[in-house]
Amino acid sequence: MKQVSPEDFDVELLKAAAREGRLYVDEEKREVSKEEVIKEVRAYVARISPLVTCRYSSLVDELWEEIFQSDVLMDVIMPKHKARKCKEFDKYGVRRIIGVLRENGVYEQRSDPQYDALLEGSCKDSPYRRYLGQGLERHQKKALRNIVEAFANFNKLVK
Repeated sequence: MKQVSPEDFDVELLKAAAREGRLYVDEEKREVSKEEVIKEVRAYVARISPLVTCRYSSLVDELWEEIFQSDVLMDVIMPKHKARKCKEFDKYGVRRIIGVLRENGVYEQRSDPQYDALLEGSCKDSPYRRYLGQGLERHQKKALRNIVEAFANFNKLVK
């Protein structure tokens, strides 16, 4: 391997190296866009939509959109650079958010294995399961509770 300046870069050599199996990409350098992370998290949490309480059934999508707008909470969701797992998004962080939402009545009080089975699509125990009850740091939890309270108050006004 050698470092190449922009003026010496040859696209044809790059293509040839790829065809010959000599091109290697450092996965740790891969950038993940915020939009892609949000898309993946939406699909992931949609798996537990049957566990949304009646009170939040019509608001859960908007609630998650507010979570995605919070920089403090997006820091929990975005994949970490040194993570071996969770390359699309930080599943541990999403599980911690789900746990707090469950505590605040957004999701039903079901067992961790039931959530795990729906989220991972498997009956096997995943390493993410125990993160449902771990909660968040104080400032993250406060930001999430503010979002949930705003939606709870909105729900009262509508009814």
